[in-house]
Amino acid sequence: MYGTCGDWVFVLEDWGAATWSTGWRKVESMRPRPGEEIVCVTVNRFSPPSQILHVPGDERSRRAEFGQDTGEASALDSALHAAGAVFPAIGEVGEAAVVEYFEEHGPRLPEAVFTAVGGYCGLSVDEAVVRAGDLPGVLLPMP
Repeated sequence: MYGTCGDWVFVLEDWGAATWSTGWRKVESMRPRPGEEIVCVTVNRFSPPSQILHVPGDERSRRAEFGQDTGEASALDSALHAAGAVFPAIGEVGEAAVVEYFEEHGPRLPEAVFTAVGGYCGLSVDEAVVRAGDLPGVLLPMP
């Protein structure tokens, strides 16, 4: 299912991974173009970890696992922090504190990531419309 919001085109997939994240390195037509920004959030059910891929327009992909930022001090990273989608690192607070934090806040992590990315992109997708199947659909064949 796909739609548009402002200048963004979005694709929602429900098979456990994002097609772009699995193919952009191998498929020429999927590679980022100069000036093209791509934000890809993939749960990666079949090949964890869940991750965020961000190409801010320079054709170079940055990657972060859920609970981390990309390390680029970008506006996307700021949005992830503001939404509570970045957890403390072991080096900052120690392993026991990280485990405790994850046990308490881990279940809300996917929601925090999607909230941050939606806020960063200015993208709002109505969950009821998605559940009802009212967004346009497209079948993307895998090469």
